[in-house]
Amino acid sequence: MPEKKSEPENPALVTPPTVAKKQFDWTSLNTLSVVSLASAISIVGALIAVITGHIALKQIKASGESGRALAITGTVLGYVHLAGWIFFSILGVIAKVLIISGAFGLQPMGPEFYEFERGFGGMHFGEH
Repeated sequence: MPEKKSEPENPALVTPPTVAKKQFDWTSLNTLSVVSLASAISIVGALIAVITGHIALKQIKASGESGRALAITGTVLGYVHLAGWIFFSILGVIAKVLIISGAFGLQPMGPEFYEFERGFGGMHFGEH
């Protein structure tokens, strides 16, 4: 008795089984999570991103909507933007204090400062 082959003779003719793709339900996406992410990538929207991100997380927890990853990403980016603004503001204040105190050798009302404003080496354009 001949043995039955479980595989077809020509493997190129075999089609793989298709997997049904699940479509994303856009109606269950929390709107504030999208607002949080969109405002976090703008320069001035950091505070808006933090506020809307926290509100979105609370709404998602209560209603079971999707968009938790968007809300978390927007909130984190908002906090990073705020930290950057605070850091560079403090750095600017420190630099201003050091310049006014004369720590760099340029005093705001000293003769070196006026030479720096006019140009180095007496290069005055337009004057004779």
